[in-house]
Amino acid sequence: MQEEITKHSNKIYKTVKNSEHTLGEKVKEIIIEIFIIVFAVTLSIWLHGWSEHRHQQKEVSVFLANLKNDLKNDIESIDREVKAYQDTNTSYEKILALTPSQLDSIYKSKSKVDFPIHSHGQTLTVGNYESFKSSGKLGYIEDEKLKQKILNYYQIFVPAANEVDKMYTEFLFKCFDKEIENADKPEKELYSDPKYKKTLSYLVKLGKNNIRVYKENTKPLAVELIKEIEKELGK
Repeated sequence: MQEEITKHSNKIYKTVKNSEHTLGEKVKEIIIEIFIIVFAVTLSIWLHGWSEHRHQQKEVSVFLANLKNDLKNDIESIDREVKAYQDTNTSYEKILALTPSQLDSIYKSKSKVDFPIHSHGQTLTVGNYESFKSSGKLGYIEDEKLKQKILNYYQIFVPAANEVDKMYTEFLFKCFDKEIENADKPEKELYSDPKYKKTLSYLVKLGKNNIRVYKENTKPLAVELIKEIEKELGK
């Protein structure tokens, strides 16, 4: 492009210096050369912009395809977490329902109360999103509705899910603390202790709340996002 501009600029210079042409002929030739230069520069800028836009949209397509896989994995993780919450809640509710006489019977028969443990850590994948975001490329996504849903999912719903899991695990450790505090007493006294039962009942409430967060908030948006991404990739 630089060579073309130089070539036509030289032609303009030669036209100006050409004593054989009239002023009108010089003006006509100069206008033509200027038009060629402007057209060439405009075309070059347009082609560069088109090429860059095409490259950006290719990056968006790769990102969305990876995000779709992440979301599918998230849904599987959510289903596992919900199942784990439901199972442990059922077990904890059985413990809470045990009467003193039932506890006596359990320990007289040399049995023990089964206390299931399932700590919940980060279950949702954020690597691809964080990488694309940190590179400043989220603006490449032209569908504003889709972009907003992605931002909502990763900046609101994922942190919320991680936070409720964290709260649950912290409360689970409160139950462990109670067990350690009462290590010198028979387990049946621990399971009959009002403070311990209250702590365990709150753990069940937290578990039910976390199930609601996953089932009513996080999972529906993940499912919706997959559909939106498939629609975008199918364009």
